[in-house]
Amino acid sequence: MAGRYGSYLGIAAIPFCCWITAANAQSGPALHPIPAAECQNFAVQVQNAIGMAAKASEDDFTDLSDRSEGRSCHISASASGQAFGAPTELIAKLDPVFSGWQDDPTRADSGPAEADKGFVKGNRVATVDVSWEPGPGATCSEKEPLSACKITPQQKLWTVTVDIVEKAGK
Repeated sequence: MAGRYGSYLGIAAIPFCCWITAANAQSGPALHPIPAAECQNFAVQVQNAIGMAAKASEDDFTDLSDRSEGRSCHISASASGQAFGAPTELIAKLDPVFSGWQDDPTRADSGPAEADKGFVKGNRVATVDVSWEPGPGATCSEKEPLSACKITPQQKLWTVTVDIVEKAGK
């Protein structure tokens, strides 16, 4: 008798299980890229602000503040032969691109070879990452930290990455 009722419980649970799975599948990722035209507009603003060619695309993105995942408007630029002394200089040049956005200190971090900054506006989140590594022709010891590498700013290969997402359901 217990076997018969157990079977009915198992059968009754199948629609509930599938309903939850279908609901999750319909909700999709928590993060979406901003519209492509806006992404391209931001890429032009980034390029104008930092003086490096910037390319807009779409890429996978994880918001490290809450571990939500999805796709982002991904803007990337890199160049050597620049006279920037520290990543924070490039971050400062990008601040006007996000005028009207609020600084998000939970997404900020900096060090001698990298700096991160975050911005929030409504349901949108933007993250900026600036870093450098020894460029072509520069040699640094792998036994020392990158910050100990004695090269001129022009010998650094700079990389700037901007990701902009819209959070679903906000």
